[in-house]
Amino acid sequence: MIKAFVLTAGLLLAGAAWSQQGPVAVEEDGLVVIVNQQRQIKADLDDGGIEGLTPRQNGLVRKAQAEVFVLVDGKSRLDELSIDEKVRLDNALERINALVVNTREAGNKRDVCWRERVSGTTVKKTRCGTEAEMREAREGARDFIEKGKVCGGPGCG
Repeated sequence: MIKAFVLTAGLLLAGAAWSQQGPVAVEEDGLVVIVNQQRQIKADLDDGGIEGLTPRQNGLVRKAQAEVFVLVDGKSRLDELSIDEKVRLDNALERINALVVNTREAGNKRDVCWRERVSGTTVKKTRCGTEAEMREAREGARDFIEKGKVCGGPGCG
């Protein structure tokens, strides 16, 4: 009788400890989440568009989504994408987000990534920043190029 009681108590305690752990969480890959979100947005577009967006903006969302679906076609995990594909995917998702949020401020805060060659090498580097930071860097480079290269100071030779 005592053996049965101890055995039953042990099983109950083990069962209670196991039930507190909860179900084993199945971790979804980010690509699955992205595809599911984009399918939901696509369904909303197919049902007459997203409220608050113009037909042109709906078209731009569709165009960005087409790029997303081309990039993820046949892939089931984010690590199957190359770095260039990840950059393109991130940019397309940010375009969609900025359109759905539908503000100029969101457009300026939109994160973008781009690949650029490091000066003097053939190495490419990925740079990321906001749309405003990218525009500022581009304008700064133009200003530097357009600035005269004439030496007019006291130390000029």
